[in-house]
Amino acid sequence: DRVIPLLTSAALLVVTYFFTKMITQKRFAGIVSVLIIMQSSVFLIYDTTVSYTNFWILFYLISLYMVYRFWPLSPASYLLSITSKALTVAFLPMSIYFILRSNITRKKKLIISGTTAGIILAGGIAATEISATQGTEEPFDAKEFQMGFTSFAYQLRSDGLVMLFTIPLMVGLFIVSRRDIKHGESIMVFISGMLLIAPILTGFTNQTNQPYRFVPLVVFFAIGVGVLLSKKRA
Repeated sequence: DRVIPLLTSAALLVVTYFFTKMITQKRFAGIVSVLIIMQSSVFLIYDTTVSYTNFWILFYLISLYMVYRFWPLSPASYLLSITSKALTVAFLPMSIYFILRSNITRKKKLIISGTTAGIILAGGIAATEISATQGTEEPFDAKEFQMGFTSFAYQLRSDGLVMLFTIPLMVGLFIVSRRDIKHGESIMVFISGMLLIAPILTGFTNQTNQPYRFVPLVVFFAIGVGVLLSKKRA
């Protein structure tokens, strides 16, 4: 039963390597990003679990990778990530930002962004209907929203590397982004978005934050470290 989740997690590591290598133009950066993920306690807990597989994160990262490699597959892969876990609908604004900041033609940017916007609309309608039928939709709760910010420290208490260096990493990404490394800014946006999803989820739904939802944060943290090693403009 754990073979498929294990293969999925292995594929996530492979895609992380190639994605980091692609945006940094350095193999070493890709290797470092993989090693950081492999030492993460959150990733190691959920790398073989059947209940919380990493399909949704894998498909989402592939959608970003395909923006450069074969753009028609990018929206399709994103759609697969949504069917795997509806939570990835919340990642769409970050995806659009990444697309607009990528070094591809304006025509491709418009097509991918337009298709992605269509997915936003369709996914939003589907999510609303699912929330209505499952009873997950509820009025905004400011207290739960504020408590969502504390879940980062609680859920990642055993991931000391991420806990201690997230803020320094964000500062570093901001600095390299000022040096015309575009994806330094993009990864900074991804990390910020992943941190905001927890309070948004608890503030607008009756769902609770689970540790597996922080696996994407660990992945983009690792990619961010790789970006810091980049010396070339994106």
